[in-house]
Amino acid sequence: MLHRDVVSWNSMISGYSHHGLGNEALEVFKNMLRVGEVPNYVTFVGVLSACIHLGLVNDGFYILNHLMKEMGTTPGLEHYTCIVGLLSRAGLLEEAENFMRSAPIGWDVVAWRTLLSACQVHRNFGLGKRVADLILELDPNDVGTYVLLSNMYAKARRWDGVVRVRRLMRGRDIKKEPGVSWIQVRGSTHVFVSEDKKHPQLTLIYEKLAELLMKIKLVGYVPDIASVLHDVEDEQKEEYLQYHSEKLAVAFGIINIPSVAPIHIIKNIPMCEDCHSAVRLISHVSNRKIIIRDANRFHCFEGGVCSCRDYW
Repeated sequence: MLHRDVVSWNSMISGYSHHGLGNEALEVFKNMLRVGEVPNYVTFVGVLSACIHLGLVNDGFYILNHLMKEMGTTPGLEHYTCIVGLLSRAGLLEEAENFMRSAPIGWDVVAWRTLLSACQVHRNFGLGKRVADLILELDPNDVGTYVLLSNMYAKARRWDGVVRVRRLMRGRDIKKEPGVSWIQVRGSTHVFVSEDKKHPQLTLIYEKLAELLMKIKLVGYVPDIASVLHDVEDEQKEEYLQYHSEKLAVAFGIINIPSVAPIHIIKNIPMCEDCHSAVRLISHVSNRKIIIRDANRFHCFEGGVCSCRDYW
């Protein structure tokens, strides 16, 4: 471009950050400052998001507390929420809670749910329960909070808690969104749900998936049965994991998309840890580039490595 304005710079920073390419986003930001372009409110949302992907806690606070003021930008809810995400993803949950209690901002459900999600990942049940109660005071019908709370109970093997949450959801007519993955081949969109039984290529997909899982077990894959949030035997937990929607979509893509082309998949909820590990290794054994856009970000798998560096 012969003439770049703040919008074009922001587009590049936000684009890199959205794909989890934090280093590239920060490099564009440095170039932006180098040529004298003044960043604005949107710029700093993209830059702080890049810090989240890289785990740059100190840098994030420096940007919020110093750089933004130097540039004449007043921090808003989006910037403060980025700091919550930065602390939460780094596992600094108590620090995130203290920050939220002391920051001069009115928090919304999204910010509190960011902390709640991290409590589930890092298995901090006590804090998670407090945050969930707070969110449900703000919005008694927030389905994401019920799901996260139920998952926390399940990970703690508190099945009585899972039953109570699900009963409460039924009483309030709140329904959990099922995990769905989409893939497009030759102009047609194919939709998969877990343990799909309806696709016309079902037999081929299951055979290919079994072959891929056998290959990745030879290079170190161990099913993460802790990701299964059902009170069943370990053998059945492994079977649940095997047929998650994104695994089925990956197998379908490998069958139907030429090897020189990347496989693009969209998923409506975040990937689980087991699927992330499995697809990362599938990209290695199949020598395929697999791009999955889940509810949070893009994951680009290639050669046994993900663009998120397993920090997500």
